Amino acid sequence: MVSRSELKILESYELFGELRYRVCVQGTNIVVNVKASNPEEALDRALEILSSIGLSDESLSKLRELVGKNTRC
Repeated sequence: MVSRSELKILESYELFGELRYRVCVQGTNIVVNVKASNPEEALDRALEILSSIGLSDESLSKLRELVGKNTRC
């Protein structure tokens, strides 16, 4: 499972009056877009989404091997 320390906020932006964040799982090209009022809430919401899709440690490890140095974050 993804931990908070593996997440990185790429950017924050406003869309239709809502504050949104793009959060990346480090070492992968997985980016989650979330609505949040602050960076801490954005990380919490990203963790909720990633855990709900069942991203395991094994699949993260395999993905990091495949992606190598060609990552966004």
